[in-house]
Amino acid sequence: MNSLLENHRGWVADIFTDGLSARSDAPSLRATVANDARPPASADSHPRRPEEVIGWRALCSCDGWHGRTWLRADLAADHAPSARVLHCSTGRLDADLTRLVLAEWDYHQLEMQALVPVRLAFEDTASAQRRLVEAVRFVRASGASWEAVARVISAPSAEAAESRFSTWTQGHGAAELRIP
Repeated sequence: MNSLLENHRGWVADIFTDGLSARSDAPSLRATVANDARPPASADSHPRRPEEVIGWRALCSCDGWHGRTWLRADLAADHAPSARVLHCSTGRLDADLTRLVLAEWDYHQLEMQALVPVRLAFEDTASAQRRLVEAVRFVRASGASWEAVARVISAPSAEAAESRFSTWTQGHGAAELRIP
């Protein structure tokens, strides 16, 4: 699987009034400081009762994405999914409501799949840029002039070629290359 997609795991987090959150599918409800980027760790967690849940949010392991908040309604009459309010008397979402909250994550996952060609093109570009710098470093070390380099890369002048590559070709190791 592509590394861009391997870092995407979705789950639903319970939200509490004091700003703590917990993974809603955990066997025992333990809360930790709300962190939208990772599932709550067991360290620094606090036991919570399901009745303390005030809402939910879909989260992703990709370090940053999170869905919008869904609020909890104790009364069945207040259930309004279109308004992001879910009736859940126990505080623990059933499978259908969990799927509803995770639907946003499904769209996030589709977006990430659509971005795979962009990521691959970026990686190809970065790789090509590194190869170009190494080739220029090699030919300069072999005695080629900046004017010759400029002709080959269609730079407007030797000065332009030197300006583009000189800091990268003067003794920098491959690991130190910074691709713009």
